[in-house]
Amino acid sequence: MSMERFRERVRLYREAGIALESLSLGCSVKVDLYNVLYPALQLLKDEVYKLNLVIAPREDAAIMPGEGAYLRRYFLNAEEPWLEPSEIEKLAPTVAIVLAQLYMGKAASADVFAKYVAKLYKALGSSRHKVWLGKGHSIVSTKKGAEFFMVDFIKAEGSRGYVVANNDTIQVIDPSEDLDSQLQIAVAVNNALNDLFTKGAWKDLHIAPVYDEPSAYKASIKAKVEGYASSLGKLVEAPQPDMGYLLLGATAYAYLDREPPLFYKQLDEGFVVVVTRPFGELAFFTTYVAVHTDEFLLQRFEREVMSLEQFEREKRRVLEVMATPNLEVAKAIYEFLPDLGEAFDPASHIAATIDVSGPGVFVFKEVAEKAGVDIRLLDVPLMSDRISAFAAENYIMPDATAGTNGAIAIFAHKRLADELIQRLSKAPHARPLVIGEVVGKGEGKLVVPEWALKYISSNKLREKLGARQILGGLSSVVSRPVRAVAYVEGRVQGVGFRPMARARAKALSLVGYAKNLPDGRVEVVVEGDEERVRKFVEELCRGFDDCRVSATYSPATGKFKDFEIS
Repeated sequence: MSMERFRERVRLYREAGIALESLSLGCSVKVDLYNVLYPALQLLKDEVYKLNLVIAPREDAAIMPGEGAYLRRYFLNAEEPWLEPSEIEKLAPTVAIVLAQLYMGKAASADVFAKYVAKLYKALGSSRHKVWLGKGHSIVSTKKGAEFFMVDFIKAEGSRGYVVANNDTIQVIDPSEDLDSQLQIAVAVNNALNDLFTKGAWKDLHIAPVYDEPSAYKASIKAKVEGYASSLGKLVEAPQPDMGYLLLGATAYAYLDREPPLFYKQLDEGFVVVVTRPFGELAFFTTYVAVHTDEFLLQRFEREVMSLEQFEREKRRVLEVMATPNLEVAKAIYEFLPDLGEAFDPASHIAATIDVSGPGVFVFKEVAEKAGVDIRLLDVPLMSDRISAFAAENYIMPDATAGTNGAIAIFAHKRLADELIQRLSKAPHARPLVIGEVVGKGEGKLVVPEWALKYISSNKLREKLGARQILGGLSSVVSRPVRAVAYVEGRVQGVGFRPMARARAKALSLVGYAKNLPDGRVEVVVEGDEERVRKFVEELCRGFDDCRVSATYSPATGKFKDFEIS
């Protein structure tokens, strides 16, 4: 898109009340989790204690016992929210799912944000019925007056199984698209569904869209959002904000007739981290806006990363991936969940899952803290490491690993990794791989490769991550490249050995392959910096009880471009 066309696009969105140059895109339009939302919730602890209100433990989605549900939606004034207590008592909802849209000045600091949220909590917690807040979602508006609290009360019915519910909304994904773009609408609705799919919930899917738009687009957006929602599940009719400000998303709920993957306390040494595909989608779109508003930045991008023409093609490809619902991934996760009432078995079941979207790499930190374990990432696979690095280096994004309707992270025992990856690989756009491991019980630390810090420009966020120790001082040392041919024997097939070998090789920037042999051994060929190759071979058996390795070394051939599993 030319600069002239982009300026026209900026004007179009500005007429809709959206200032592209001051707005984050996709999931990054949420209120800042670490600097605003979480501190605000801490400030509100005393307020909540006085009310008939319970904030459920943080989870991707609200999970409640039931076989079905219905939804009732209310919109409250952001300045003076009020809900008749008798209404709440009559409905007796199982959970409340809240969407808060506040002007950016009111969502910039924890103190100010907390004052507004306190008013909402008082409105919800003043009845005789105890209200459970199952999921809260807060987004920033660039238009004064386009503010509201939306409360979706969900009443679950029955008791066999679970109802899983979630809300997510966005304003803009790709500003080169029209306001009523079908692709943007699909991404927005899919993003709301992704937290259900993350938990393996896809049956009896109900979707209550959330949409707002300038009057000129009202009929078009309504038809496209409702049409898309109807193509995926049952459409639930509910009122809309009607603020004249672009907003796209949904509240959705589905039935899960298996045990949800909430076995955090089972996580320990021997479990690995699998992601369904690379992440970091939002770097494409935030960078796209940045280079179109800064001529110097554009020249630098084309010189260091890629041509604008190639960027347009890559951005479109990523948008199409995001516009594809992760339904087949949900079905794959479902297959590895315990039946209702069945005990968790690490050899057969997924322990935990989480959506890798808005928080990006920091979702692994959330799991580590919740499970009381330490997690080591060996790889941080991104849709484009070059674009994410550019976005961080030029302070375009504080965290260039973030996404929308993104990858799903799955925590499973290494014995299950091969089977799980094979099943996940059948889903559209899936590129499943092991990217890390649970070190063991600990303090909730997340350790990432040193090189991955280049994708994080925020010093506050960097402080939450530790530098990877496996690299030691090797990152600045270059010795001669060598080739190692290793044969690994013992119990090393069907136990996740090859995916783990690949993850460790990627972490050390090594190339080659790992291949199962007919005699039960695994052949591993690896090339790269000599010290790193030797360290890799030394640690091949780490974490595997019955494992022995022998290796020979020779000069590198340079024939490999990546580390493959075959």
